Amino acid sequence: MVLTERIQAAKLLSAINMLKVIAHPTRLAIVDLLTENERMTILEVQGALNLEQAIASQQITLMEDKGVLISEKVGRNKYVSLRFPKMKKIVNCLENCCNDL
Repeated sequence: MVLTERIQAAKLLSAINMLKVIAHPTRLAIVDLLTENERMTILEVQGALNLEQAIASQQITLMEDKGVLISEKVGRNKYVSLRFPKMKKIVNCLENCCNDL
């Protein structure tokens, strides 16, 4: 059975859009970081990846808008986490695929 028969068109389009979003070095690094740390503040992400505050916020906002991340405001802090923790498999797959190059 082909992919379009196994997955509804709307779900497939959503998955494609999420893959497009994480296909960027900074955003992929954020996904990787959040696979190791279930929930982090934007400031923690910024510090761990040595990003400027504006860049971290911009990338995280884009990832939220496309459904890759979810956020929660606690006091003055905004915490982000992966909407789908199984995205760790994508990072693992990339690491393993790259070992064969």
